[in-house]
Amino acid sequence: MMNEYLKKQEKISAQTKKTYLQTASTLPFNITTTQATIIKKLKMLYDNPNTLSLYLNMIILLRRDKDLEHDKLIKLRNELREKIIEVRKSNMTDTKNTLPTYTELMDKLNEMTGIRYILNYILITFGLRNKDINLLYVEKLPTEKDDDTNYIIKSKSGYKLNINDYKTESSFGTKTIDITDSKFKTEMKKLNFKDNSYIVPKKNGDKLKLNSFNDKVISLTIDGLGETKIFKILVKHLLDKKDFNKLEELVNTRGTSLATILKSYNVYNNDSKQDEKKTDEIKEEIKD
Repeated sequence: MMNEYLKKQEKISAQTKKTYLQTASTLPFNITTTQATIIKKLKMLYDNPNTLSLYLNMIILLRRDKDLEHDKLIKLRNELREKIIEVRKSNMTDTKNTLPTYTELMDKLNEMTGIRYILNYILITFGLRNKDINLLYVEKLPTEKDDDTNYIIKSKSGYKLNINDYKTESSFGTKTIDITDSKFKTEMKKLNFKDNSYIVPKKNGDKLKLNSFNDKVISLTIDGLGETKIFKILVKHLLDKKDFNKLEELVNTRGTSLATILKSYNVYNNDSKQDEKKTDEIKEEIKD
């Protein structure tokens, strides 16, 4: 049913279609049953409001397409939005109090070598997501590159990232990033990647699936922080420095809007009056 629906949808991005197909395959019940049954089963299966919303979005789209009642599902989704905001703000407060500083992060980065240095350097410097850094090393970018592949290419000045497969590709297009850092070049040379090989592969050399790659990246990041927490540390550091030019650069390298950065990755965005005041001040500074 989901596959048939998505074939008709031209405005839904390829990434969203992929997510919906994966999500639909895990549903243990028929979405044409009553709304009350759907709500009951979803609440039994999933506690996380974000996960619940994902399933609700998909089910609402399908039921609307089949002209089935969905008003109660929409009502629940709207109620979940408030819960999502509450959870996010609570997490922001906890995160602000427990995250290492940017200086501590950089000190640990500078002690690293090999693939750990490579991955952490990219995450900290450019604010990329895990999916972006599932990279295939090539000596030269293929004439007919694969749109589902992200490349790292040797260049005259160092290395170039050519990122085609990422969360917001439909809005931002291919991302290209030049890396000229001397230690990065040294560590890449030491790793001696063969042409057309993944920098973090399966044992047989093939590309890791996203879930497996996510787990691998977390194990390799500084203190097991993962890319989201690293990005929050980076954003906090730039806000504290009032380096809004660098924040604008992150809009392009991460492939997200400044509004999203300030809403979802800003540790000052919580219910604390002091932090609320700081966020307002930040927004005014950016306007100026």
